[in-house]
Amino acid sequence: MFTEGNGTEQSGFKLSEHARKRSQQRSIPESVIDLLLDFGDESYLGSGVTSFSFRKKGWKAVVKCLGEKAKYFERYRACYAVVAGDGTIITVAYCH
Repeated sequence: MFTEGNGTEQSGFKLSEHARKRSQQRSIPESVIDLLLDFGDESYLGSGVTSFSFRKKGWKAVVKCLGEKAKYFERYRACYAVVAGDGTIITVAYCH
């Protein structure tokens, strides 16, 4: 899903209205959500809902993919995304 570019490409996921608002409020760009879905570790939460977050191995894959640009994404290392069974992103946030 993750592609570098000028940001005009359509992402391969659907954000709920709640997730769209939260991503704006929390300054989590769609590129980070792409990275979470591609490289994040999955945790099943029940009822078809899954959480994606970065752990050590997943973050190493992000660094390998992005190279020098990974330093600009370091602040998003504590992000997570919650995804419904139909693939819709329910919310995004920072782990505390």
